[in-house]
Amino acid sequence: MSDVQLLFAVLGALYAWECACWVPRGSVAFVTWLGRRWRAAHPGAVLGNQRGGLIFTPPLPPLGAMLIGSQFLLSLSPEAALAFVASSVNPGSRPIQTGEFLPWDTIRTVEASGRKVRVNGRVLLKAASPTLAAHLAGQLQRLRQSSPASRASAIQRIIRDALDTEAIRKRWGEFQRQTAGMRLLANLLAGFVFVAAPLLIRQFGFGRCWLGLLAGVLALTTATATLFHRAHKTLYPAAQDERLAHFLTVLLAPATTMRALDILSRPLLETFHPLAIARVFCPDPQFRDFARDIWRELCHPALPVCPAAEPRAEAVERHFRAALQDCVAELLRQSGISPQALAAPPAPADPTCRSYCPRCLAQFTAGQRVCPDCGGQPLRPLAGCEEP
Repeated sequence: MSDVQLLFAVLGALYAWECACWVPRGSVAFVTWLGRRWRAAHPGAVLGNQRGGLIFTPPLPPLGAMLIGSQFLLSLSPEAALAFVASSVNPGSRPIQTGEFLPWDTIRTVEASGRKVRVNGRVLLKAASPTLAAHLAGQLQRLRQSSPASRASAIQRIIRDALDTEAIRKRWGEFQRQTAGMRLLANLLAGFVFVAAPLLIRQFGFGRCWLGLLAGVLALTTATATLFHRAHKTLYPAAQDERLAHFLTVLLAPATTMRALDILSRPLLETFHPLAIARVFCPDPQFRDFARDIWRELCHPALPVCPAAEPRAEAVERHFRAALQDCVAELLRQSGISPQALAAPPAPADPTCRSYCPRCLAQFTAGQRVCPDCGGQPLRPLAGCEEP
């Protein structure tokens, strides 16, 4: 392998790495190639662990974008906050949670430090990004300063804001306007590096065209980085430290420059619930399947639903999950989907099946009363069968 071939091999490997994104559990990624058909992608166990997993974006131009939505990381009630949410937007186990129980009158300080949210100097939770951590810290601060009588309505607004599909469309429209020129330059850079440059080197030799190739790469990366900085300042005005770090990386690393759109799009919708994002971007059949999983998980989360047998903490979890159910049911009905239909029992897999788990839909024969995979979730009878 020649030095030039080795150079392109290394650049290709770096670019492939830039196409990978670590998504923590509790979040759902939405990826697209041509920008029209989006699909939901969950962090898996093959290229991940109990904290999250790698998800790959389409590597070929026209370079699309990756969006990430996060579930609620806190259960909230007028009396307290609980760093535990029983339901999960991902298949399998819940994300790791601290389970801290904090009555509002015990909270003295709230701050975001990178991806961590600290309350009274202690780490309450770790968010998917500094942008989301700052958002959650702001919510906690506002709720702490609210009167007890107004907290219930404030919590309802928090849930409704996270499920606001119109706000998602407006945010996405602003992103499209801010990144139109950058999208063109990033695609031109990818074509220049991986198509035009090899053809020119093969035709004229590296020694005769390296200076022109270097000038072309520098021009495209500089222009892209400049537009990136401008768009980042508009979309994330408070993220000054992140902006400088990303700007320098986009400016100095061509492989990162080609994927600059992903850097901007990943935290774009993190403050919204994945179900609302799926409603805006995913085709109706995929949204319905996704909604069925979310609704089952909300109604029948894995047991236990609270990290400790503490009545006050259980009340917080119960209050917040009920409020979230009401808002999700409203979104489903607006989408023409009946929540009751999503909770309908499955058809028996064979004549010996007598019951099923309402959470994972696993079916069981006579004699089984709970689902071991869902923490002992009580089973329900299949159609035409008696209680298990």
